[in-house]
Amino acid sequence: MSTLSFAQRSGAHVLEFLRYLDQFGKTKVHTQLCPFFGHPNPPAPCPCPLRQAWGSLDALIGRLRAAYEENGGKPETNPFGARAVRLYLREVRDSQSKARGISYEKKKRKRPSQHQPPQPSPPSNPI
Repeated sequence: MSTLSFAQRSGAHVLEFLRYLDQFGKTKVHTQLCPFFGHPNPPAPCPCPLRQAWGSLDALIGRLRAAYEENGGKPETNPFGARAVRLYLREVRDSQSKARGISYEKKKRKRPSQHQPPQPSPPSNPI
């Protein structure tokens, strides 16, 4: 990448950076032709590529987006929050979940129970 100020960067620059990072990934992502496509724990090795895990990319972009705004950047000009970046991350998540057989459905939050724990009974006083 050339040396541009952050004000000159766009979502396209962020996508270029994410694609560059992909070559250093450690997460096995099976291709559709692989016999292990859709299996989270394949029983044997395969030649499928190693990629950056969606969770790692998502966390990185979240930290960069926050850092941009904490250092005076306006949310509407934040290249890390660009629509193209959000769509790219969603595409990576969906493709990896299919390839690895892992569901990334949102988890339902557990509500605290309404009942109180039983109170200990006072000690009996035998006479």
